[in-house]
Amino acid sequence: MPSCHSTNDIGLQLIQKTDTIEGTVIISDEQTHGRGQRGNSWISEAGSNLMMSLILKPTFLKPSSHFSLNMVISLAVRATVVDLIPNALCQVKWPNDIYIGKKKIAGILIENTVRGESIDFSVIGVGLNVNQYDFGKLSATSLSSEQGEPIDIKHVFERLVMNIEAYYLKLKAGRVQEIQAEYLQHLLGYQKLLKFKSEYDFDGIIQSVDELGHLLVKVNGSVKKFDFKEIEFLL
Repeated sequence: MPSCHSTNDIGLQLIQKTDTIEGTVIISDEQTHGRGQRGNSWISEAGSNLMMSLILKPTFLKPSSHFSLNMVISLAVRATVVDLIPNALCQVKWPNDIYIGKKKIAGILIENTVRGESIDFSVIGVGLNVNQYDFGKLSATSLSSEQGEPIDIKHVFERLVMNIEAYYLKLKAGRVQEIQAEYLQHLLGYQKLLKFKSEYDFDGIIQSVDELGHLLVKVNGSVKKFDFKEIEFLL
């Protein structure tokens, strides 16, 4: 579609219908009210980037295991960037932003609906900067900025869907430990001293991420646990 408020909003509307099938994709040239983590907006130049939502039905997952899906999508988006720009230092910034160096190239928003003891539907929104060059004061980049030439958005979409399917099948097969190990391997700042902001600024070393997605950070010799809105990276 040429324009919409948010592909995730449309996805959430679609799952209210009983005939919505797993694998349905909503893709738009422009989002007028794109949403990101922490209630942030997602700003994107019309026609320049890949903005899509994918509907999955991960009924094999308990709500308490929702972060494993987050890891899968993050790794799939990262893999797509590396497929197209093999030499890029591409990492996942917890919980699910994708960075090249210190510049954001993609964001992910996953919204789940729960039925009983399992996740019924997941609406997975991905915003990936492809051919945008001007980001104003934002510390962001795009595939074409890194590559030095325009990139076919359709090709990016095909690679992304292929990578999501591959990682999703790993999750379905129960290979969660393997997925977590790869997520930590590509996690920005893992086992390195970084500056963070919570109630105050502090230095810490990321130790791990638990099943619920909490960030475990070693601060002054003890490990502290942080939820999504409780800590901010100072890159």
